[in-house]
Amino acid sequence: MIQNFPDDPTQLDADHLTLLFNDGGLASPNPGVEVASVTTEPLAVGSAFLGSLASIEVTWADTATQLPTRFVTKVPTQDPGGRTVGAMLNVWAREAQFYARLAPLITTSVPTCRANFIEGDKAILILDDLHPARPGDQIKGPSSDEAHLAVEALAQLHAPFWNKPSNPALDWVPGIHGPGVVEGLGQAMASSLPRFVTRFGDLLPDQGLEWLHAFVPVLGGWQRELMSKPLTITHADYRLANMLFGSDGKISVIDWQTAMFSGGATDLSFFLATNLLVESRRTLEDELIRTYVDTLIGHGVEPSETVTIREDYEQAHLWWMGMLANNLSNIETPDEESRQLFEAMLTRLYSAALDANSGRYLTNY
Repeated sequence: MIQNFPDDPTQLDADHLTLLFNDGGLASPNPGVEVASVTTEPLAVGSAFLGSLASIEVTWADTATQLPTRFVTKVPTQDPGGRTVGAMLNVWAREAQFYARLAPLITTSVPTCRANFIEGDKAILILDDLHPARPGDQIKGPSSDEAHLAVEALAQLHAPFWNKPSNPALDWVPGIHGPGVVEGLGQAMASSLPRFVTRFGDLLPDQGLEWLHAFVPVLGGWQRELMSKPLTITHADYRLANMLFGSDGKISVIDWQTAMFSGGATDLSFFLATNLLVESRRTLEDELIRTYVDTLIGHGVEPSETVTIREDYEQAHLWWMGMLANNLSNIETPDEESRQLFEAMLTRLYSAALDANSGRYLTNY
């Protein structure tokens, strides 16, 4: 159905949208609705790297139509590097399956999905616009209140799946424990290292780069260590640009392209180490890790299953050093904002790894 639709979400017209809303794809259909007109504008330029987004506002032919008028449309990025990373991680099918099958099982607030199509290398999502909720600013970093809110929401996402037996309804969710996953990622990381060092090496400490080069060959050992601990469903791109903060003190989470089974501390590491300003992270880190643990326990996780979270968090910095070396070396930075974002993520992450002396774990693998 969508093979001949535009690859640019701002080019979707009223006829395209009418078809999408009527059918629904993997979302609930809305038969009989008709879009009379639409206005669009690009969204999240410079901060969305695996997708192209547009804000759309529609006028319904029937003013009695019981649907909102403001939406966000998302399609795969057309950046070649982003498409390479997205195809390797199968991100568009994962997000389609998330909204179809996993979103109803979580308590985390997410936008309502109105259309959800995946056909070959094309995908289209239409989600309710949660205006006036505002996205976080990853370059600026979160306030203390925003950081606490994000960490509490993260633990609430993780808790229901923490160390639980496999659920057949979630067999589609990929995991760090899947056959061949680490082998494939290890090869991709290794091949990306020269490009990564050429592009970003001057920004990063020599000690951190030595740890990165030492970590990639022992990725399988890190995986075995991770799998000896509780796994859960993780977001795996838990950053401020993917959080919407409402004036009511609530948070909604978007961009579920990388949802997977992994250790919960990998999400915690990514959020604290790449989103918080270095000094803010140093000030708030202990408190936020306690908040994460306390919230897990408050939502039913056994305290005995949380005792290694601090160590898991510190080891997860190494994982993200490898993953960002692979991902960011392939994705272009078309503007100053995206360049600043990449550099902020990397320099903050390496500072966190050095502060934690994460390299000491390499001998465990």
